[in-house]
Amino acid sequence: MTHEWTDFARRVLLPGRPRLPEARTVVIGMTDVGEAWEALIARGLVPGPEREARGAFRELAAPVDEPRWQPLREESTGGHEPALPESVDAAVVLACDPRGIAQAGSLALTFAAQSAAWEAPSEARVAATRVAWKVVAAERWFQHYLDRYRMTKILQELMRVLDARSTDFLSVREVRAVLDVTGKAYALRVADDVAACVLWREAAARDLQRPDGTPYRELPDPTATMIELWSTGYALDHIRGDTAVLVAPAL
Repeated sequence: MTHEWTDFARRVLLPGRPRLPEARTVVIGMTDVGEAWEALIARGLVPGPEREARGAFRELAAPVDEPRWQPLREESTGGHEPALPESVDAAVVLACDPRGIAQAGSLALTFAAQSAAWEAPSEARVAATRVAWKVVAAERWFQHYLDRYRMTKILQELMRVLDARSTDFLSVREVRAVLDVTGKAYALRVADDVAACVLWREAAARDLQRPDGTPYRELPDPTATMIELWSTGYALDHIRGDTAVLVAPAL
């Protein structure tokens, strides 16, 4: 258990980016984001259906197994508008790890479906079918807010069911220690997600039930999906309506 979570903690927000040199080479000398994005798409570095869309980011929904993918511009009104990446560097971030980006997007939509029962009562029951991205610099993670509503509700429910605290488990302390040592401000968020995952496993092993009477072992496990998403090196920012918004660490 200790080895499992220590290895996991060292992958958090550290994507592999195997095609970073190639992506950087593609945009050498470019200052226009649109030109750079077109070049990266033409090179096949942008994952998913939008590879053929040549930057024409559509509002069309898609099946969960083939999510729409788009960069995100967050307007001051709070609305989300499909747009080009905000800079050439951001375009490179979103194009240097096609497999990881695609995997994170797929996992985000899977988590959205699995965790729908824990969404905020004010949120409309709309299936998330689109993925959007924002790029956040490391120094901004201290201020950056990740919407933890669903995972917090899951963790709180599991702690009540098991009469446990999130700090009762060695794996959680291990993750928190690794992340704190590296000075990462999101250590508590990741550790809480690990706690939820460990507690879900325990609830399933004991054949415990949700408050509505459904056994945990009969449900798809959203906590395991969240851990797998963190393991890609990316993070889920929030889910709103039909869109899951993810975060990629800036270069």
